[in-house]
Amino acid sequence: MQGNMQSRFLIITILIFAFSTSNISYAEGYQHINDLFDLRSAISDQGQSLPDSIKKAAGNDLRTLERIFELNTSSLTTIEAYFRLFKMALTAQEELTGETIDILNEWLSFIKNQCSYDIEYLQEALLETENEEVISHINTAKDNIEKLSKIADTGISENKETF
Repeated sequence: MQGNMQSRFLIITILIFAFSTSNISYAEGYQHINDLFDLRSAISDQGQSLPDSIKKAAGNDLRTLERIFELNTSSLTTIEAYFRLFKMALTAQEELTGETIDILNEWLSFIKNQCSYDIEYLQEALLETENEEVISHINTAKDNIEKLSKIADTGISENKETF
């Protein structure tokens, strides 16, 4: 299981770096896009240390760290999907409709909604461990997910103003 998780993380990391090498000039003037790029890097940084922590963990701490890995993977996937939607919206700006903006904002609302569930899980997980390394990972993940929720709010506002 742990080797499989490391393989999945490696693949996701490679994909992220592949996407991050593309031209990001389309992010100019959109603070939420710049913030998502920064957050994506922060989540990836945590993901670098998670496999080693998972190897050392047992019991409930192991499950918590595996769940954090899953939360991070899900967050990265939704961020990448939003980048693609946003880029398509910008390239089709001549044909941009209210429906396109609604799709972007619905995706951001979905992200924000998911964040509330993830934060709730992480708050409960904090109560179930005394392991400092696990607590550190929980706090880092919680901080990243809270940032993602705020970025989604910013994105909804910016999309309404800009488009």
